[in-house]
Amino acid sequence: MSFRAAARGRGKRSTGWRSGVISLELLVVLPALFACTLVAVQFGASLSGAVAVHEASVAGAQMASVLGRSSQAVLIAGIKSTVNQSLVSAGISTDSAGPAGWCAANMQIIVQERVSDPPAYNGSAGSDGPVLQSVPGATAIPADCIRVTVNVRLAEVAPDLLSSFGFSVVSRFITGSTLRYFNG
Repeated sequence: MSFRAAARGRGKRSTGWRSGVISLELLVVLPALFACTLVAVQFGASLSGAVAVHEASVAGAQMASVLGRSSQAVLIAGIKSTVNQSLVSAGISTDSAGPAGWCAANMQIIVQERVSDPPAYNGSAGSDGPVLQSVPGATAIPADCIRVTVNVRLAEVAPDLLSSFGFSVVSRFITGSTLRYFNG
């Protein structure tokens, strides 16, 4: 056997060995890379939803500030309408006629005026359904301010991509709370 023939034989064997190592590396690295990609997508969608919920609470508090101390029915209707419009414009459905009554099960709007006042509107936390999230204490609200808190289930804002890895967003919430002074 010549030297050239022996060198060609060794080259073929080492090429087969290298492709096996590359395949093994891909089997080890690709699942981790896929999991990291899912985490990044989940985090981005959750962050986008958190911004949308916070903006909805800001819009509701601004509306409450503009409406001032009008009648409670007018104040609550204005806040609820503004929060719903803000969420819909961000791509979050608030249709109560949707599947299984979306609003009653997945969203809560809380309006608090003064330290001694109970929440004026509890959205789905009143007689409509269970309390989704605990309400922040009203002790820090000055007498001429109003606080609007919006709670939305995270599963309605972001897809549940990590449930197969043991982290589910089904029972988690996004909360946005804003405190504003009344105008005038």
